[in-house]
Amino acid sequence: MAAPIMVASAFLNAETEFGLNMLRQSPVSEQLVVSPISVIFALAMVQAGAKGKTKTQINKVISNGATDDAIVQFYSNLAKDTLKATNGVQTRIANAFFLDKKYAIEKPYEDTITQKYSAKVEALDFGKAQQTAEKIDAFVSENTAGKIKNLITEDTVRDAFSLIVNAVYFTAKWEHEFSKDSTSNKTFYSTANAKKEIEFLNEYDENRYYAEDADMQVLSLRYKDTSYAMNIILPKKRFGLDALRKKLNGAGIQKMLSQLQRTYVTISIPKMKIETDFKLKKALIAMGITEMFSDSADLTGIAKDPPLKVSDAAHKAIIEVSKISFSQWKDHNVLLSFLICYVGVNIGGFLVEND
Repeated sequence: MAAPIMVASAFLNAETEFGLNMLRQSPVSEQLVVSPISVIFALAMVQAGAKGKTKTQINKVISNGATDDAIVQFYSNLAKDTLKATNGVQTRIANAFFLDKKYAIEKPYEDTITQKYSAKVEALDFGKAQQTAEKIDAFVSENTAGKIKNLITEDTVRDAFSLIVNAVYFTAKWEHEFSKDSTSNKTFYSTANAKKEIEFLNEYDENRYYAEDADMQVLSLRYKDTSYAMNIILPKKRFGLDALRKKLNGAGIQKMLSQLQRTYVTISIPKMKIETDFKLKKALIAMGITEMFSDSADLTGIAKDPPLKVSDAAHKAIIEVSKISFSQWKDHNVLLSFLICYVGVNIGGFLVEND
């Protein structure tokens, strides 16, 4: 069993590092939520049809250079395992490949993404941009419980060959619910010079999973399905988040999580609802995924004609954290995310309209 465990560990480290790199693209003072796994699932679908340098760059970032077979097996199994959540945890992962019906994708590629990633493949009339946008938007809305909608526009599809979409929906109840009188207003500092009064959730002298080292404290709040948890990292140095964020790496975070032990702790965490539209293309280029956006992109595994490149990538995520109450969306912790890659037709270095 050593080899599978080592492979899984390598992927976990790569995933965690990927998430950290996404966070590093924004100022530390900015409220930000991202869903790295949502982005990785979409990249894995691009990777399945990429070749040469385009594939190598994606492989390095999402798996630290694992083989194609290992990538497909790991993320295919992860998607399936995630859907097995029980006991108050609900998850939904939806992958889709929408293409202009004027073109055809390679059969091996279609087989891979439908069989391994359970992706929906549908040919639409991109010439009817508004109608196509509405259909794709309905897919996203349906798979995020209606919380992410009206994001796909005519302009989104007008210049595209296809759209690769991933939507993730996660909602869960705490294993140990916060009591109804656990909230209080406190001052929250995002930086030394920026503060505001917000509502906090509080617990006193409770037995929870905790670890620490010289730089940080880590608290793990588990959900009713205890294979899931919210892991909170707090720098020990006041206003030391930026320095800690630069110092952290995926392996270091995974090491800290492996050291969690039950400890009596006092907890004070902010109730929050954060929504982010993330500039993903810029972030991916900064991480080293450049080729798939360039005129020399090799996506011939998706379609041999016309020449393709990824023209843009957009990511939206929403997180809501609160105590148990009776209102519809206040009794869960909710994570919603949506990602779309715009695969455009590239002829002579120009993105041309398909209609």
